[in-house]
Amino acid sequence: MPHERSGPAAYLAASQHLIDRCDLLLAVWDGSPATSSGGTADAVAYARDRGRSIEVVWPEGTRRS
Repeated sequence: MPHERSGPAAYLAASQHLIDRCDLLLAVWDGSPATSSGGTADAVAYARDRGRSIEVVWPEGTRRS
């Protein structure tokens, strides 16, 4: 990846790189909208835009801490 440091832009670029090469995105995600760039919501949106199959996993009763 072309990023020298980790951060939102690097996370998004890595997600896009993987999504461009996958048939199915398995996302562990609570469905919350993005609060910053490069998170799971952005990865899911990118996958949807590219017509990828998406399976969201968030067990009932699970909470963020």
